[in-house]
Amino acid sequence: MSLRLRLALFYTGQLVVALLLFSFLMYGVLRWNYIREVDASLYSVAWRVAESMQRYWRIPSLKGLADRSTFILVRTDELVIAQSTDFGTFPVPAEAMAGRATYTTERDVNGEPYRLYTLPVYVNGEPVFWVQVAQPLQLLERVLTTLRPILGAGIAGFALLTGAAAWWLAGRAIAPVQRVASAAESIGQSADLSLRVPYQGPQDEVGRLVHTFNGMLDQLQELYARLATAVDAQKRFVADASHELRTPLTIIRGNIDYLERAGTLDPEAVADMKAEAARMSELLEELLAMARADAGQTPELEPLALGPLVRDVCRRAGALPHQVDFVVELPPALDRIMVLGHAEWLRRALLILLDNAFKYTPSGTVTVRAGRQGEGVVLQVIDTGPGIPPEDLPRVFDRFFRGDPARSRGGSGLGLAIASWVAGLHGGRLTAESKVGEGSTFSLWLPVYRPAAGGTNS
Repeated sequence: MSLRLRLALFYTGQLVVALLLFSFLMYGVLRWNYIREVDASLYSVAWRVAESMQRYWRIPSLKGLADRSTFILVRTDELVIAQSTDFGTFPVPAEAMAGRATYTTERDVNGEPYRLYTLPVYVNGEPVFWVQVAQPLQLLERVLTTLRPILGAGIAGFALLTGAAAWWLAGRAIAPVQRVASAAESIGQSADLSLRVPYQGPQDEVGRLVHTFNGMLDQLQELYARLATAVDAQKRFVADASHELRTPLTIIRGNIDYLERAGTLDPEAVADMKAEAARMSELLEELLAMARADAGQTPELEPLALGPLVRDVCRRAGALPHQVDFVVELPPALDRIMVLGHAEWLRRALLILLDNAFKYTPSGTVTVRAGRQGEGVVLQVIDTGPGIPPEDLPRVFDRFFRGDPARSRGGSGLGLAIASWVAGLHGGRLTAESKVGEGSTFSLWLPVYRPAAGGTNS
């Protein structure tokens, strides 16, 4: 059963129940009000007869008290003493025999209904006479008999009208929901996440449903776009990694073949193999680091002093092959600055920046500086090399990106990507500024660690 049909039946059923309750109430109120009016008339006539009998010790003229629809009878428990007209007799109810006035509904010998009021008349404290006053209820029966089919027909007619109106309104109400379902079905069949549900109505429950559904499609479209980009990047990553690994392996295999043919150890060939093996080992380490980053693996961070760590990295970097002046400008206050980090990964990131600066600066100066910046500290590696073209600058942190052949000096293209990941791992950021012919500046910003209780960092 469809939702539209269920809604139409529900609303129609509610109206039918309401109309039935109203009809029963109106039917009962009409009957009760009519009986009440009859009872009041019977009560008035019966008490006038009883008061005349008790006051004057005689029975008044019953015909003067009765009209064409009112019948009066005065009797004892066995005999009829007087009556307004010969309309038969009714038994005295047990409550009246016990001395209590009572109303009853009786039927005569012809089956016609009458409303009867029986009033006991006391003599010396005992009920001796009973005054019975009756009126026919044929008019009420005819009215009620006529009213029943009218109410039934009215309920049926209103039910049909309400059912049609509920069917129409339910169709209009669920039309946006049907459009949502159709859009979802179309998306499922076509896999086109650019489809949206058109809606121009008010922002009611249905409007919010359509808005939420379209918002969900926006998020799914964005997610699928990111997934597609990630898949493409992963494919490029695998292709580039395969290419990078192929070169040193080819060199090593070629030297091994040469040594086999020569039958002797050539120092130059051994040196080449050693260098390529080291390069391949370094590349594998970098690939492993990026794989851990992609897998979401994060090392545990702990508070550490930044000054000693940076000085140790600069000392190690001084041993790297370079032909430039290496200047370290670290303020004494750096020794009092704490960061929440991982010492080994921070050392690797800084060494990557320094190694790149040495490689791409054939002559000039490489400078390391540090200082406070906002709520953090910034470490800068500044070189005076050839610089990076503006079109390549936004991509320098991409994996395996080496745009300018002048900057492709034996690196794997993963170093800056790893350094950028390390910065993000520590809640910081790595940025690059460069001017062609003047040099480049790489800035690593890290947030300063402030313990929850006790002590301050400057």
